[in-house]
Amino acid sequence: MSRITSVELDEEDVKYIENLIEEGRVRSLKEFVEKCVKFGINFTLDRWQPGILNVGPVRVVVLIKKALELLIEHIPEEDHEDLGREIGEILSSFAIFHRQVDCAKDWDSALKLLNELGWGHFQAPSKNLIQVISPAFPSSIMKGCLETLLNVKLETVRLKIDVHQFKVV
Repeated sequence: MSRITSVELDEEDVKYIENLIEEGRVRSLKEFVEKCVKFGINFTLDRWQPGILNVGPVRVVVLIKKALELLIEHIPEEDHEDLGREIGEILSSFAIFHRQVDCAKDWDSALKLLNELGWGHFQAPSKNLIQVISPAFPSSIMKGCLETLLNVKLETVRLKIDVHQFKVV
């Protein structure tokens, strides 16, 4: 069931949305509002306070990718997979608690969560292959994270482009 409603928007907000429609980034005001509502629900915007962003009971931060890269530079490369595994444990707990998803049993939901968190564009073109387009983390961290999150053993497939590819072994 759906409901028709009306909302008064500031003129500058209307212009912004109209520009998105003209650019083809959204098809309509309805699509834009639906995306915003889904985002608000998924990321519990009702719990956000100035300077404090929470998704469910978990505090999150929005970090500029360059700052993330700087942090990663200071972590020895031999520690990357272990770091990824620890991050995978945190994400697994988050998925169970906030989304009621067991990532090891529901890969689609696990990869969707990583997409929504901005870690890259995750896809599984086959049962034995995971691809990450425009990844936020180096492949060694991503590998450790995915292995823990999905409870699988992965082998990194080296590519010369900005895509990580992992084969399930």
